[in-house]
Amino acid sequence: PNPLCWCMASAARKRARTGGGGDEGPVPVADGFEAPIFGARVVGQVTTLALEGEDGPLASLGSAGVASDHAGAWYVATKDSLLHVSAAGRVRRVAALPEGEVFNRNAASPDGSAVFVADYSSHDIRRVEVATGEVTTLVDSLDADEAAQFDGPAGIAISPDGSALFVADFGNYKIRRVEVATGAVTTIAGSGEVGDADGVGNAAEFTEPVGLAISADGSALFVA
Repeated sequence: PNPLCWCMASAARKRARTGGGGDEGPVPVADGFEAPIFGARVVGQVTTLALEGEDGPLASLGSAGVASDHAGAWYVATKDSLLHVSAAGRVRRVAALPEGEVFNRNAASPDGSAVFVADYSSHDIRRVEVATGEVTTLVDSLDADEAAQFDGPAGIAISPDGSALFVADFGNYKIRRVEVATGAVTTIAGSGEVGDADGVGNAAEFTEPVGLAISADGSALFVA
C-alpha cells in the first residue's frame, strides 16, 4: 500500500481504539487503508454515519482526508473531489479536484469561506471557494522556484488567523509555510535529508512527515 495511506490508516485505527485526547467533542476519523469511517470520538467510542449523497446513498468514497468546517460538520477530500459532510451524514459535492493516485488532505479557513487542499499527486496546494466551488492553484510546483517546490504535500493546517498554511512536505522531508495572500513558500523546519534529529530550522530532520496539527494559539505545530 501507499505509505501515506498506511501511516494515516494506522493512526486512525489507533485513535478509534483508544479515544485519544479526552473530551473534545465530535472528531472525524478517516481510515485510509481499508474503508472510510466518519464518526464522533466520545469516551473511546466511534459512531459511523450512514452517508447519503444528493443523488442517493454513497456506498463508498474510497480513502479520504477529513477536516472540520468549524461549524459542526466536515470537509472530505477524496482522490478527485472535495465533499461536505453534515453532522447527520448528508454528503454534498463542493468541487471537483484534479484526479490523483491517493486521497488529498484539506484544511478550512477559520471563517469557512475557503478550503485549502494539499494535492499529494500533483505536488500543488489548491484553494477551493466554498460558495462557488471555484478551484485555483495557490502553489504550482511546476512553476515555482526549486526551493518552493513540493514533493507529495501531505498534512496541511491553517493558522488561527487564516493568514498562513503549514504543510508536511512528505518527499522533501520538510515542514513548509505558505502565505495565503501570495502563495509564497518558506521552509520552517527540516534539512531536506532523512532523519529524526531535533533542532531549530534546517537543523531538524524528518522522515516522510505525513500529518500535522497546529495548537489553538498558533504557537506550535505537531508533526507525524
